[in-house]
Amino acid sequence: MRNARELANRMKWLLGALAGLSTLALSACAHSDQPIPGPAVAASHGHGETLAGENAGVRVLARVQIWNGDPPTLSQYVLPIWMQIENHSGKALWLRYSALRMEDPNDSQVTISAVPPFKVNGKAIIPISAVPPEFGIEDPWMGTWLEPGFDDYLASKMSWQESLPTKEMLRRAIREGVVADGRKIAGFVYFPKTKQDPATLTLRTDLVDAITNQSFGQVEIPLAVVLD
Repeated sequence: MRNARELANRMKWLLGALAGLSTLALSACAHSDQPIPGPAVAASHGHGETLAGENAGVRVLARVQIWNGDPPTLSQYVLPIWMQIENHSGKALWLRYSALRMEDPNDSQVTISAVPPFKVNGKAIIPISAVPPEFGIEDPWMGTWLEPGFDDYLASKMSWQESLPTKEMLRRAIREGVVADGRKIAGFVYFPKTKQDPATLTLRTDLVDAITNQSFGQVEIPLAVVLD
């Protein structure tokens, strides 16, 4: 191993760099999700693939396991699902978080309701290993910062915490409100983690007329979700 002075200098530089690494890495990987056309009925259950359902002129798209923002370990604490709701019902659609839920079709006792983003709470632990590889521990002048093997050990031991919800969680969440006829809205919906691990869940969206407050149907999308 190189002498102690050089190692101490590298450690000092590394710890200073980590103070800004979280913001740099997470802001770089955040982006606005773009709608992806999908079939009228869910056609695949792969990670990140678009699933869809439609009823009464309202089309709902959903994508699971695609969160790539702050915090990167969000799926350990809640289940984020990206949704897009397109309204062509001829009515103004009243979208509320209480209208979004997941159910196990094989167990009527299992109902997982969406959590309003501002009510998500807790602390997310983020290990340095969660930072994408493109932001790896490299020094363009001296090569790797630490001796072979020791950088992996250090990465496994270093982590920080962030309070939930993060600003990015709030910014990227789907908004409650009225979706006018001919318009659409998109964003992430956060569901609580559960000890249940059903192989298949059904995502349900209640359709409510914003003028009369009357229900005019549901959109159902079968999801194959791995709750990790």
